[in-house]
Amino acid sequence: MKKQPEHNRKNIPPQDTAKAPKSAVSRSMRTRAIVLAALFVLVGFGAVVYNLYQLQIVQHDELAARAENQQLADETITPNRGVIYDSDMKVLARSNKVWTVVASPRDMAKSGTNINDVAVKLAELLELDAQSILEKLQKSESNYQLIKRQIEKPVADAITAWITEYNASDKGKDTPVAGISLVQDAKRYYPYQTLASTIIGFVNADGDGVLGIESYYNDTLKGTAGRVVGMKNAWGYDLPNGTYEAAYDAEDGNGLVLTLNASIQSTLEKYLQNAVDQYHVENRAVGIVMDVNTGAILAMATMPDYNLQDPYTIADEALAAQIAAIADENERADAKYTAQWAQWRNKAVADLYYPGSVFKVITASAALDSGAANLNTSYTCKGSITVAGRTMRCAHTNHGTLDFFGGLDGSCNPYYVTLGQMMGAETFCNYMQAFGFYEKTGIDMDDEGTTQYVPLEKMGPVELASSAFGQTTSTTPIQMITAACAVINGGYLVQPHVVKQVLDADGNIVENVEPEVKRQVLSAETSATMRELLTRSVNMTAADGKTLTGGNKTGYVAGYKAGGKSGTSQRKQALSDEEQTYYSSYWGFAPGDDPQIAVLVMLDTPHDEQGTYYGGRLAAPVVQSVLDEALQTLGVPKEYTEAELAKVETAVPNVVGSSVNAAAGKLRESGFNVDIERATGDTVLYQYPAAGTIVPRQSTIILYSEDRSESGGDLVTVPNLTDMSYDAACATLKSLGLNVSEKGVTGGGSTIVVTEQDIAADTQVEIGSVIEVTFHDTTVLD
Repeated sequence: MKKQPEHNRKNIPPQDTAKAPKSAVSRSMRTRAIVLAALFVLVGFGAVVYNLYQLQIVQHDELAARAENQQLADETITPNRGVIYDSDMKVLARSNKVWTVVASPRDMAKSGTNINDVAVKLAELLELDAQSILEKLQKSESNYQLIKRQIEKPVADAITAWITEYNASDKGKDTPVAGISLVQDAKRYYPYQTLASTIIGFVNADGDGVLGIESYYNDTLKGTAGRVVGMKNAWGYDLPNGTYEAAYDAEDGNGLVLTLNASIQSTLEKYLQNAVDQYHVENRAVGIVMDVNTGAILAMATMPDYNLQDPYTIADEALAAQIAAIADENERADAKYTAQWAQWRNKAVADLYYPGSVFKVITASAALDSGAANLNTSYTCKGSITVAGRTMRCAHTNHGTLDFFGGLDGSCNPYYVTLGQMMGAETFCNYMQAFGFYEKTGIDMDDEGTTQYVPLEKMGPVELASSAFGQTTSTTPIQMITAACAVINGGYLVQPHVVKQVLDADGNIVENVEPEVKRQVLSAETSATMRELLTRSVNMTAADGKTLTGGNKTGYVAGYKAGGKSGTSQRKQALSDEEQTYYSSYWGFAPGDDPQIAVLVMLDTPHDEQGTYYGGRLAAPVVQSVLDEALQTLGVPKEYTEAELAKVETAVPNVVGSSVNAAAGKLRESGFNVDIERATGDTVLYQYPAAGTIVPRQSTIILYSEDRSESGGDLVTVPNLTDMSYDAACATLKSLGLNVSEKGVTGGGSTIVVTEQDIAADTQVEIGSVIEVTFHDTTVLD
């Protein structure tokens, strides 16, 4: 012990070392203190024993489970999402195995891994930035760093091979690569990429459906995830003596067979996009192809569409460039978000529009079915009608006196105002409800829009009048085509649907989706009458009597006796200083005697260079082409009239090597005309059009008795046919030795004029060439 300073010792009084005698009182106090201390010790020890008993005996199982749960690592096994097929079992969407690359910087640090080497190699294989990867690998306290999601098998194999090779090298023996894991995942593939994009929808990064079938049937498609559970310590390492590990298999999702036919879908999209491009459609175009008897959707499209494999990229390049040019970051993000949702939106189901004169098939059938009108009901159109002080105009100057068919064929607004008045508001509204306009169709897709209509209690004379010709009620395209199909399928309102079957993961049928009839709206007799009137309106020729000025006839399809109705409606009431915009639409069906399918096309705000916006001119040709090709795809045979048969396109037979007389006879037997002016010898050595070329019957085949296979036949200059009448255009081409393939509205008369020709004026072509000419009727105003 260190000596204390002298002065301190002086200040300490001396201690008395003599011991004092022990008294009885002090002994008693000491005894009590000892007893009390012993008691405290006993109580404390008892509490410890009790707690140990509770922990080790009574609560052992519960606490062990808690501890085990804190030590368990739970790894999810992703199930395979169900396959989506078209009606012919073509794969529209499927999930394949991919891998996610993850790193454990903690394991790397523990193993002495050279993270610079790893970062450089992963950057090369994954096409990423090496510095960004390195920054993640430097987080040495982390057990998990995501490097890249959803890599394909070749890349995953390359990573595994590199790690194996590296670790086998001299360098790898000192600094082995550890802590890199490839976690199995699934990636959704859409083989057709853009086909039916607004119908199918897509999945997000977590594999859940976003929009369309992927969203509506998400629970059916996604399956149930599996799990692998193992023992880990607090730092995430495997416990060496872990006694618990279990695996729960994933259950793959069910597949779906759609009612969509990929070929018909492709046809619809092709012609819709052509219309968008040709008529500069501002707000996209919609098309639906429906089985009129079952409600099955064979095709549905909104164009332009987007790529399902890359849904977040704006498909419209011009719009994408405009968005990219926005300087403000927030404004640019908002614009991109808006554009994405616009391109994803299924206008056929979600958006409302005014159907215009297409709605007249509802009013007409209701008037007939209710007995308010008959085929002889007449009205004299003077160009307008006044209801409760409001003047409602016809699209035409005046029609004169019309019967029921005349009102339908001419699409006369005042005539339909009169039909509405004859029925009265209550009857009209009852049929509106029966046709389904007061409820959603119930199609198996998300975000179906709800029809906006005037209810009975608010329907005055003006509202009834405008509703009767289709300008007041706004509805969805799917609602309109569903109601219109009830007009011609026997009177039955059917449930539209896009799923045909549900399959299990092995391809076995789990469920068949049966067609559903909601109710009968019209009598079979009324439906048959409407079917005949609508078919006659489209197929009427000059021999049958002069057709009126409606746009129905522009939906004509040779061999299928199609029926239909055109429609044009204002999008909104234009202000004095802005352009009035329109919906241009057409609904058609075929074959007329036994309808199989119907097609509805709607162009939202077209800007035709000729200033045309009528549905009969713009939308009808799309329906015409889709009906023709779709019915052929379905194997529905054509039944031609004699006049149609004369214009059917067929292959030119080979007559080269035959005598001129024999060649001419063979061609005439096949329905062709023959020009032998250049066949001055005995044998045909060259013909044009060549053998096998598909041309209309009654085309003229040019024969030569000299071999022109190298030099070609004689040339002629193609004339400018624009705005020529049908008769003048055909005569001009014939005089030049050229053949014509007719598109659009055909037939004689000065009102049928040329709008397009596929070979430009002043082009040099061989005599006998076929010029495709598109005609339209200048009297079409609907």
